Amino acid sequence: MATEISTIVLHPAAEDVAQQQQLAPRLDALQGATVALVDNCKRNADVYLQELGRLLQAQYGVARLVNYRKDSQSLPTPPEVMDRLAAQCDAIIHAVAD
Repeated sequence: MATEISTIVLHPAAEDVAQQQQLAPRLDALQGATVALVDNCKRNADVYLQELGRLLQAQYGVARLVNYRKDSQSLPTPPEVMDRLAAQCDAIIHAVAD
């Protein structure tokens, strides 16, 4: 009598279907803008964002920087934080560094 052996193969990708999104409207200029800098918690992201913020203010006239540091690089920025940043800032930059 033959014994049947079966193998189950699981696909590791997410099952969600990506939603189509429109690009955000571009700013005409950064002069006087408020820009959020989101630190993803990876090594040197803070160093990169600090220098980027300095350049944005010195060379492009950004008026105000709002900094946010994620709790973990593997977790998304919480929706309520993104909503708050989007409401109070003209632009959001999310940094990834190593």
